[in-house]
Amino acid sequence: MSLIAAASATELATRATFGLKSPDVKLCSPCFNIGGQGINQLLNYILNAGVVGGCSTLCAGAIPAGGLPAVGCELVCEAVGVKAFIAAIDKVDLDPIYLCEALHACPAAPDDAYLELVSAAAAPDPVFKGDTVKMGIEVNVTNATGVGEFRIEVNGPGSALPISQSFFLETGIPAGEQLLEISLPIKDSQDSQGFPATFDGGKYNFTFHVCQGECASKHPHSKDFGTMTGYFHVNATKPAPAPGVSTTPAPPAPSCDEQMDSKSCSQTTDPVGGACQWCDTWFMCQDSMMPCDQVAV
Repeated sequence: MSLIAAASATELATRATFGLKSPDVKLCSPCFNIGGQGINQLLNYILNAGVVGGCSTLCAGAIPAGGLPAVGCELVCEAVGVKAFIAAIDKVDLDPIYLCEALHACPAAPDDAYLELVSAAAAPDPVFKGDTVKMGIEVNVTNATGVGEFRIEVNGPGSALPISQSFFLETGIPAGEQLLEISLPIKDSQDSQGFPATFDGGKYNFTFHVCQGECASKHPHSKDFGTMTGYFHVNATKPAPAPGVSTTPAPPAPSCDEQMDSKSCSQTTDPVGGACQWCDTWFMCQDSMMPCDQVAV
């Protein structure tokens, strides 16, 4: 995942009407964690080391900083064997999703996958500085997609912009109407060099990019479903309360998953404005577009 400007990986939170992780595919996510940079480090190490040795030697030598890329490297290498791992690293052109498909760590994505981007919206609009904005895109999936990614880029006034990040779709996107949502706190901070990273008042644009495989990849099974742009406005200061009006913020509206009975569920709306649905399968309240046999992540 790549990230630009002030936002850290923990500041952009994602949510969907389908599961983003698979309980059945054990090596897919660890393999993806190797990343394009990890593949490049492995290529350089293989080129310079000559005789590589086993998986532990290869991964520790190529990715000395450790962390998730090194863990993923060793897990997948041990599972497929060092010779098959090196052969795959040599041919995937820094594309981590194609690497994982080539090694069967992730299932190969279907070639008949198809979806359309329907609409992009943000709430609240306007958003006051210091609060959080939710940016969402609705997609209509005709044929379920396989492993891939979606990206978001936010542009607008202020030194904190642009912000860009990609998110892994380990299970792809199932058929039907689905929602992808990103939450972004509109809070000033500092960049990695200590300079101010600010959100100024004005209009902000955000763009979603949805892909099967890595976006811009030319490898087999990769599909680019296109981009869609929305916008929101930031008010730099909250209006002063009227005399005698309490400054205590009102409690946030309950979400679908906070409702514990069918009546309260039906009287609550989800982030896209649809009525929540009561799911007898789980005895719980869920978003309007969420199938009753799946739980959002």
